Amino acid sequence: MSDPTNDSLFPYHASTPATLIFAVAFALTLAVHIFQAAKARALFMLVLIIATALQVVGYALRKVAIDHDPQMWSYVTSQVCIVVSPAFVAAQCYMIVGRMMSYVGPESTFISHTVITKLFVILDIVCVLTQSVGVTVLSGSDNPTKSQVTTGRAILIGGLLVQVASFGVFVIVAILFDLKSRKLWGAAHSGLARLRPLFLVFYISSILIIGRSVFRTIEFATIDFDKEAQGYLFNNEWPFYVLDSIPVLIATVVFNIVNPSAYLPRKKGLRMDGSHELPRKHWWSREIKTARSEEQMLGERA
Repeated sequence: MSDPTNDSLFPYHASTPATLIFAVAFALTLAVHIFQAAKARALFMLVLIIATALQVVGYALRKVAIDHDPQMWSYVTSQVCIVVSPAFVAAQCYMIVGRMMSYVGPESTFISHTVITKLFVILDIVCVLTQSVGVTVLSGSDNPTKSQVTTGRAILIGGLLVQVASFGVFVIVAILFDLKSRKLWGAAHSGLARLRPLFLVFYISSILIIGRSVFRTIEFATIDFDKEAQGYLFNNEWPFYVLDSIPVLIATVVFNIVNPSAYLPRKKGLRMDGSHELPRKHWWSREIKTARSEEQMLGERA
């Protein structure tokens, strides 16, 4: 609902109960993620823990901001945490699929899983930095100038667009990997069958994160700071919870239900056919095929 009180930091009457509900919900999924990662000693799940922790901090500080914090630090920090957190979820997806590629073997990929992971994680870091700067410039002043607003919004939208584009390309790469691995090994292969739940939650999480990023891009792109009514998505609270909070919460909870540490080796390099990935001279080098050749696998299926 719009038309907030004059001393409110939000363009609507922000809901305290909704904020507390999501703070508690993210805190619960965070606790489960920490327990699961610690039990399995899965350090590769640390990025998702960071993403969920950012949401907890974001909603806790949102509650402080709702209580009319006069210095705005809580509002700005809350905005930064909530906006950049999904980029960490995306980074975790990159790492999970990279480990799946390593586990299945190089025959099922078009490019080294190490290159894939590093390339998209670097792009994700760029997204985190640009979105953080954009939100800070956009929200970090009680009376920002028009130049500040224009610059901050442009930086933020740019970061969101890069995130949508890079994540979309990565999903295509993952789909190609999924299809090729099933063609080579057969969908009924015990190793691939074991990974199916992990593929499923990856697709679910990816769709939700991309959808949320599209919403955020449209939200900030449609703001008109020259007018009192700054855009429907920005001036109303329900789109924030329905199109941001809920999708991101589901995107993290699905990895509690299907936890990657239960489906992938703790140490990278072990493959589902029992072989091991051999060391390479450079991280960008093509993997050495220690597994059977594509022709042999197709021949065995025939």
